[in-house]
Amino acid sequence: MINTVDREFEAVHIVCGESQAGSLRVGLGRENRIIGFPDFFAVGPIWKLHQEGGRKCRYEWLRDHLNYPYDFIKEEYERRFSKTLTKIDAIPNHVPIIIWTAENADEQTGLRYLLYLLKEKANEVSFINTTTAYQDLFNTREFQYFYFHTSEVEPEKLNTIYQNKLQKPLTAEERIRFEKEWITLSDTKGVVRIWKNDKIREVGEGHFDELIVASAQILHDKQSKKDFIKAARIIAEAYSHIESNISDTFLEYRIRSLICNGIFEIKGIPKTMRHYSVKLR
Repeated sequence: MINTVDREFEAVHIVCGESQAGSLRVGLGRENRIIGFPDFFAVGPIWKLHQEGGRKCRYEWLRDHLNYPYDFIKEEYERRFSKTLTKIDAIPNHVPIIIWTAENADEQTGLRYLLYLLKEKANEVSFINTTTAYQDLFNTREFQYFYFHTSEVEPEKLNTIYQNKLQKPLTAEERIRFEKEWITLSDTKGVVRIWKNDKIREVGEGHFDELIVASAQILHDKQSKKDFIKAARIIAEAYSHIESNISDTFLEYRIRSLICNGIFEIKGIPKTMRHYSVKLR
């Protein structure tokens, strides 16, 4: 079996998220190798994630709190995580590395984590901020877009961004600064991060609870009589008002927490967000 890491590539691109990686594969073509980190770093513990103990802590938290199929974390997530670490470690030292990021806590946290993982590698490492690059290249006075995630940008425009907005390789001092920022992040014990004022900020688990409750109230106000609403519908409503990036699985976890705290009544079995309904008490 041929090891595709050993093929000659123009560059290796790393991005947080498998959907982001899919968009890059379509946009950049076969001469570029794409590695998608199979994770969402805005949610869940990142304490000592560069060590085996930290990864186990994260696996356990995700398994115990988020509504994945019972065996997904062990059978899929852990395997993909480990495989991605191996791919990164196997990148040849002469190939340039480009990390894609955007204006969200997921990809910004990932940028720092990835640069720490690459700290022993001699490769030239650059990064592209999809959000700001898109604004510079495509926004006009009449039409302005703010894309929070790399995956939101069309593949052909990602190619244009790559051709026109690739940053110079990071200096040794810049890499050390990002590595130190990761160490600071990895010493924290929180499970929710947001991107605000160009910084990754840790917030409490209940940071989005008021938004969830307000979204439920908006939907109740549209009913002739207050009745149960699918949890998935409340999450969709919350997303239409949210200014930060957060996973739908985490919002669903918070709905279950609000049920336990007596804020919501429940009807159905909370196997997935589409299997049960809630209403405000």
